Amino acid sequence: MKLTQFSFSAFLFISACTLNTSKISSQTIVQVNDYVLTSKDFAEKLSRRLKDFDALSVKDPLNVQRAKEAVVRDFIMQSLVQDFAKIQNITVSETELNAEIDNLRANYPDDLSFRRQLAEENISFTDWRKLVEKTLLDQKVNKKISEKIAPPSLEDLRKYYSDQKDKYRRKERVYLRQIVVDDLTKAEALKEEVKKGDFAKLASKYSVSPEAKNGGLVGWVEKGEVDIFDKAFSLSIGVPSSLLESSYGFHFFKVERKAAPGVAQFEEVKNSIQALLAAKKEQAVFLSWLDQRIRASKVLKNTELIQTISIETRGSKPAPGKEPHKEEKKYDPS
Repeated sequence: MKLTQFSFSAFLFISACTLNTSKISSQTIVQVNDYVLTSKDFAEKLSRRLKDFDALSVKDPLNVQRAKEAVVRDFIMQSLVQDFAKIQNITVSETELNAEIDNLRANYPDDLSFRRQLAEENISFTDWRKLVEKTLLDQKVNKKISEKIAPPSLEDLRKYYSDQKDKYRRKERVYLRQIVVDDLTKAEALKEEVKKGDFAKLASKYSVSPEAKNGGLVGWVEKGEVDIFDKAFSLSIGVPSSLLESSYGFHFFKVERKAAPGVAQFEEVKNSIQALLAAKKEQAVFLSWLDQRIRASKVLKNTELIQTISIETRGSKPAPGKEPHKEEKKYDPS
């Protein structure tokens, strides 16, 4: 995940001396039926949304305004999803939630790496768990909303393919395996084995690239995608390359198939077109559902209070006449 170069906090600019901080922080910014977003929660969500912006971009009023609108939009949508889930008795069980959490944590080498990432994202495990639960609930609600959508017909798929053929034009391609090692001495020692041995087995045993677990199989590569891969286009099928060097390490290539430039056949792209058209249908149905739910719900926004929430980058100089903040952390009016 991306690490932030600059950090900042969202804070409330309080112009009325008669209002204390605690009262401001608990004021309602958005209300959707019985769901309320306070100014404190809004500031925290805004800070989280802007965390990957650099110090210059985060001071751009247009970027901040877009982020504010996104926070409001997301809260409204999430509130409507939760309402619908209650009406339809859609829930996420502990078993489902724990299984998904285990699945996500498996992407990290160990628990320390996982906890470090949470710290870098400035989110507690409890809050992260709630986000995972919300994601699962969203998926279930989307599935419920979309359950009556008819899949795209074969005619729909063929028409899209015919109308969009330019999207499926391909450059010259090779079907490629590779072995990558990070040390020249190791690479030199492999030269003879690569010429005579089983390339896939050698890749599984020695390669340090992610595809090593699949016998070094990179798959189809188009000419011009990656500079080092372009060197594979001059190879004969089935003949391993000599030792090649790139910024990634030391490579051996083996081309298993070649394909000339042309347009992909319908059967080759049929499944991807089907997924694309199905997703478009689902999106249209969801937006229609969202519009209906908004019209049928009580949605209130405190636009004036939203505008009082500003962004401050840590380490920046205070405005003339203002005292510098003694602590550089998220605004916490509690």
